[in-house]
Amino acid sequence: MVREKWRIPEHYKEVSILLLQANLPSLRARIGISQEEMANIIGVTRQTYYAIESGKRRMMWSAYMALLFFFNSIDSTAEMMRELRVFPTELVMLFNDEISNQDLLDLLN
Repeated sequence: MVREKWRIPEHYKEVSILLLQANLPSLRARIGISQEEMANIIGVTRQTYYAIESGKRRMMWSAYMALLFFFNSIDSTAEMMRELRVFPTELVMLFNDEISNQDLLDLLN
């Protein structure tokens, strides 16, 4: 049985993915990495990464988490993600029992 705190609402996932997806070119440009290099890092083909970045393909949650980890690991993009409000602070709060799933959904409204 999956505990409630580990259930991430689908609506939250969708909004988070769209926000990161819209900012991928800027984040990538900040560190001067190519689409091919980015694809290699997250384990997809360059064509798949291009389709994600251009909005032609829906990003999977696993790719979102991989991109989040990668960009948060680099100081300049970690700071940029927070400035752009791309970093999911609320998700960290959920995992640390600082807010509930309902609070998470309420923040989106």
